[in-house]
Amino acid sequence: MRNPRETDGSPIHRRHIHFHGSACQGAGAVHDTLAAEARVVYMNLKEAERAREDAEDAVTAGSAALTRSEVSLENAIREVDAAARKLDRKDAALAAQRTIFPAGLGPVLRPDGAAQLEVLPALRIRLAPFVGLGDMGDAIAALDHAEMVHRAALEMVNLAATEVDMRFAQERAARRAVREQLVSAFGRLRDHYKASPHAAEAFFFREKAPTQPKTKQPVNGASAPSPSASLPA
Repeated sequence: MRNPRETDGSPIHRRHIHFHGSACQGAGAVHDTLAAEARVVYMNLKEAERAREDAEDAVTAGSAALTRSEVSLENAIREVDAAARKLDRKDAALAAQRTIFPAGLGPVLRPDGAAQLEVLPALRIRLAPFVGLGDMGDAIAALDHAEMVHRAALEMVNLAATEVDMRFAQERAARRAVREQLVSAFGRLRDHYKASPHAAEAFFFREKAPTQPKTKQPVNGASAPSPSASLPA
């Protein structure tokens, strides 16, 4: 019997245990017991695999939401910049845009993900003198909302990633249960077929070796042409 390796994925484990359970079904009392046990670990593995896939899908959906929230946050920062420019047009002495974005928008917009939030505290300090002026109040309110949404999206992605780790650990445990069941079943079937223990092999999946291409045999005893015979001189 070739048992799946620990490094083999769930599809290989499922193939082995499903073949074993199907082969045992109806072959005798001992075999029916093994088939029932195989079905339990097979179903547990399928459920664990699906739960891990669902968790991965949640990460993908969360990543999409995070991308949208980051774009919204960047747009809110641009609204602050637009409000600052508007203030400067009314009163150049305010120097609002230069005060709020001393190095331009680049250093504030360039960070991604959680790093995008790290630039906001300093930005808010530079914003403080202009809070009640012109359109700055609306721009700051939009910034507050965008930051809240972005933080929530980051938390969702982090939670989903943690869920993936947990589900994958459960899936690996389910794989281990498959391997243990196959080893146990093999031992019991060998005991059952005491006079011919090799008969137990028939109830376990065997990977087929890849077939090798056959060389065409020459006709009438002629020698097979060498690979170079058909090449031009």
